[in-house]
Amino acid sequence: MDILIIGGTQFVGRHLAEAALAAGHQVTLFNRGKTGPGLYPQAETLVGDRDGNLDALKGRKWDVAFDPSGYLPRVVQQSAELLKDAVGRYVFISSISVYVDSDNADENAALNTMDDDPNSEDIPKYYGALKVACENVVTETFGDRGLNARPGFIIGPYDAVPRLPGLLWRYEQDGERVAGRPEQGVQVIHARDMADWLFKAVEQKLSGAYNMTGRPVKMNDLLDTVVSLTGKNTPVSYVGDELLKVRDIPPVDGVGYWVPTEAEGIMRANVDKVFAAGYTERPLRQSISETLEWLRREGFQSDNLKERIEGRVLSLEKEAEILEAFKQQS
Repeated sequence: MDILIIGGTQFVGRHLAEAALAAGHQVTLFNRGKTGPGLYPQAETLVGDRDGNLDALKGRKWDVAFDPSGYLPRVVQQSAELLKDAVGRYVFISSISVYVDSDNADENAALNTMDDDPNSEDIPKYYGALKVACENVVTETFGDRGLNARPGFIIGPYDAVPRLPGLLWRYEQDGERVAGRPEQGVQVIHARDMADWLFKAVEQKLSGAYNMTGRPVKMNDLLDTVVSLTGKNTPVSYVGDELLKVRDIPPVDGVGYWVPTEAEGIMRANVDKVFAAGYTERPLRQSISETLEWLRREGFQSDNLKERIEGRVLSLEKEAEILEAFKQQS
């Protein structure tokens, strides 16, 4: 297949590019040329900007376009309109955040809207609703040639969001760690598993929306795996929700996928449809091991990732304070 990837040099885009190249497809990357230039010399690179400078895409045709970098419907509209008759299929990477309530939400559950501020482009505030609007653009433009993938928490090499990288960084340090509840569910998806299935979906001409994340695993199973792989024999204290909430620890990022009980629905999205369509996930241990190997090799040396970990992940100093408070109340 002739494949166009809008982006292709960051996290999910990299896994899409590598999966396509490994399968022997002809790959074209369209991006600004600022991140990872020359990363994939075997792929063609077209330089432009998806917000206002799509000239390099004009007059070309591809079998499928993958869009892992769309956040604003106005911007997605530009590429969708230009590529409507230039690609056979269009795959948009959306988010599980599209749902009003993701607890056991299947693909027909209620979606977020921007009724209170329909013209806003405030991505942090309206992330889920903006993704819904982007999905609508894809569906309206491509009909049954469009596919909207709704991933949950994505993991794997090249991850610059300090969730699993932040958690692994903490467990690479000496000392005791804190966690929330051992029985809390955690849903994650390896970026390469997602990429591999999306290529199968294109070949099968699937369309519409698909939730894309793994079956839930228990927090203690996740952390036991992390401890085993880091080799530090790290003690873990499950301090519960209240102590983390009173210390203003942000959910998900602060203490590696911890969410309070009342918010755990975000880790229980319904994934029956994608598994019925042939999605398979690699073992959790393999996913974490691959991520840790990449972090040790290069990820932890990234100034960008270091800055994000320092800004969003529980510091060792504050963690020590929480541990002390937990032991005192125990």
